[in-house]
Amino acid sequence: MSPPDMVRVRHFKFLCRSHGIEPTVEKFRAFYQLIRNMGFYSFGNRGSAKKILLKLIWIRAHGKHKFFFIREEVIPMAMIFRAPDAIEKEELPIPKGADWYLKLTATPNRIFGENVLVAAQMSDQWPRIVMRCLF
Repeated sequence: MSPPDMVRVRHFKFLCRSHGIEPTVEKFRAFYQLIRNMGFYSFGNRGSAKKILLKLIWIRAHGKHKFFFIREEVIPMAMIFRAPDAIEKEELPIPKGADWYLKLTATPNRIFGENVLVAAQMSDQWPRIVMRCLF
């Protein structure tokens, strides 16, 4: 998954948690669909679904050290890096009348402090913070 796609997933998860909605793949798919762009897979906005991410922010300097390449020789099976075929467009119904769908509104992506991420149960630091509070 590309870094901008990770931002889309995290943004969706944060929106759901902030409204008391359980984030699921089915709900995510109401807004996004798998697309192929310049030979790479990505998530694109689903046709008539409302847009929930106003501005995509991704700071390359913060995530660059977490990515790495794997040499093809060490993978014991043939992997296709770029699929030659187009992805069929899914015609899923948009749940425009569902309560959870109505609650999720267009929101800009922001960088929050750790306390907000802990409150949303999305912190990578959660175990360390809990241990620090206990002792």
